[in-house]
Amino acid sequence: MKFKEIESKKLLRAYEFGIARDDLNKKVDQKLEIARTSFQMKGFRKGRTPLPMMKKMFGNSTRGEVIQELVDSSIRDHLEKKDHRPASRPSVDLKSGDINEENDLIFTFKYEVLPEIPEFDYKKLSLNKFKVQIDEKSVAKALDELANSACIFHPKTKKSRAEKGDQVIIDFVGSIDGQEFEGGAAQDYPLVLGSNSFIPGFEEQLVGCKENEEVAVKVKFPKDYGSKNLAGKDSIFACKVKTINAPKSAKIDDELAKKFSSKNLSELKDNIRERLANEYTTFSRSLLKKDLMDALEKNVEFELPQSLIDAEIKQITTAELENTNKKDSDNTDKELKASAHQKKLAKRRVTLGLFFAEEGSRNGIQVSEKEYKDAVLREASQYPGKENDFFKFLDGNPSAKEQIRAPIFEEKVFDFMMKLINPNEKNISFDEFKKKFDKTMGEK
Repeated sequence: MKFKEIESKKLLRAYEFGIARDDLNKKVDQKLEIARTSFQMKGFRKGRTPLPMMKKMFGNSTRGEVIQELVDSSIRDHLEKKDHRPASRPSVDLKSGDINEENDLIFTFKYEVLPEIPEFDYKKLSLNKFKVQIDEKSVAKALDELANSACIFHPKTKKSRAEKGDQVIIDFVGSIDGQEFEGGAAQDYPLVLGSNSFIPGFEEQLVGCKENEEVAVKVKFPKDYGSKNLAGKDSIFACKVKTINAPKSAKIDDELAKKFSSKNLSELKDNIRERLANEYTTFSRSLLKKDLMDALEKNVEFELPQSLIDAEIKQITTAELENTNKKDSDNTDKELKASAHQKKLAKRRVTLGLFFAEEGSRNGIQVSEKEYKDAVLREASQYPGKENDFFKFLDGNPSAKEQIRAPIFEEKVFDFMMKLINPNEKNISFDEFKKKFDKTMGEK
């Protein structure tokens, strides 16, 4: 089958090709003849249904199948012959002819080829790998947080007002349009103000209340609330504050340590240091990765497929729109146009995604089956009792499998790059690192 090039501009390629009527009819007859051997129709023995009758019953559907097969195989052969790797699925259009009539068909198809990605000299990059020092101040802060989490609540004086962090014992009854709803009432409920355990806006309205005070809490259920009959609706909760308790941090001693699975306070401190070391290592790696991404974005240049940029922009704006709609129910019909920042972010993602993929490919970096299976098991553990459902979901969703493989692949490529760069190791205090981390990671 001959292909005529009709456009070649940067990465864009467009071609025209035809399917002759006689070739198409011949393929349809062959396909029907094969089907006829196992087909049985009332009044005929198996395999003896006349071909004209088969055409009358299945001709149009078979013709459509054959056309699709010829188009797919022709494009596949063309891409192999040209050694082209499409950036996305080629678009195919019928230029002339009618697929339901016996005539010649002319098709056009377009695609963007993946660009040639140059090799990069990592030696010209100078990156810092920070080793965060664990000081006693950080350990003490962690101990204070544990002591606060293990606090005991004590009654406040009767004239005291509730503050954020206090525990209020309340009775409440919820209603919508004057009607009480199931699950909207409780007695002697212990609620810690600021814990965000109730729907947004509820706890804030109890700050400042006194013992025995009655408060009408007015809130709106989130649009994505679990109960559909309550989602997005305005409600009123009639609350009675029965007791107000203030928190008192637990004493930092061996007894506190035992509550957190340590033999004594000394062991608890050691465990905290180990945990902080692991956390700091993770944060340091994230910062190093961000610095590398920034450096690559500035130093690596190649033509970007517009189709990939458009797809990335759509993903970014869709996520932004969904987030906006969750926060504001009045914006459900709002459409978001891509901002200059979002377009720049899309180009960054495409650039780095293609570069990482090419670096991994030309250096033989792959995700092993064991690495993939381990990741699947970790992911499945988040759905206790429904692990098999998750496995079945993966079997039928190649894109979901790729979402599990992609982060593993990216980390392996990153490690490969780090060996070539050999970043400078620098000791740094936690406070200095936090400032640097917050500043760098806050830049998008």
